[in-house]
Amino acid sequence: MALTDHETMGGLMEAETTAKQAGINFIPGVEINTAGRDHVHVLLYFVDNSMTELTTLLDNMRRERDARCGKIIDKLNELGIHITLDDLDLPEGTVCGRPHIANALMKRGYVSTTQEAFDRFLDVDQPAYVPRTRYETADIIRLARSIGAVPILAHPGLIRNKELVTEAAIQNLIEAGLMGIEAYHAMHDDETCAYWDQLTRRLGLIVTGGSDYHKDGDNHGAIGSEIPRWQRMDADVMDLVAIRKGREN
Repeated sequence: MALTDHETMGGLMEAETTAKQAGINFIPGVEINTAGRDHVHVLLYFVDNSMTELTTLLDNMRRERDARCGKIIDKLNELGIHITLDDLDLPEGTVCGRPHIANALMKRGYVSTTQEAFDRFLDVDQPAYVPRTRYETADIIRLARSIGAVPILAHPGLIRNKELVTEAAIQNLIEAGLMGIEAYHAMHDDETCAYWDQLTRRLGLIVTGGSDYHKDGDNHGAIGSEIPRWQRMDADVMDLVAIRKGREN
């Protein structure tokens, strides 16, 4: 099992300890948003706090996220929606993100669901949307390879700009050092999973999968949701682990 929080490694120590107590082999990871408004996500597996280039990047991203949250709240206030940073109720060490604002909007009664918050206010091109600093996907992949992490393209079926997930575009990412693709994802239908499974294997990359679990009752998957349809899961995960072990030897 892996933990890949967005732009933070803050939960890895606790997750690793808990996994060990439960007899689960744990893979430490992090998820990084790239390509600006196109929202390409890259999973970096086998990361740790000794990777100073990565920790510096994540620190910068944290500051940018915090500033962005303030700007989003300012926009909401201008729209007559009165929430403050205190309404986000962020646990210590948590990176501020739009889901926290969506939860605050729901708690304050402005929307019925967090999805409605995104649809009406927070998603790209909606009135309270604030763009993030753009990080190029290929640059993040190169960084991952330079520090010994394994870069995987996350949930390609959800990437809005389809020009970024053509086979030619994937080849460009492979040249930058991409090592795998998350074919199995809770928001991929069976046809999408099959397409990315086949393409990933044909390109000689590692197939991965995940529930993308965030919390109970939202629109992401439950932990373990992809196991029933990811038929070659054991072998694929062993391929992922083998890469790391090969680098350590």
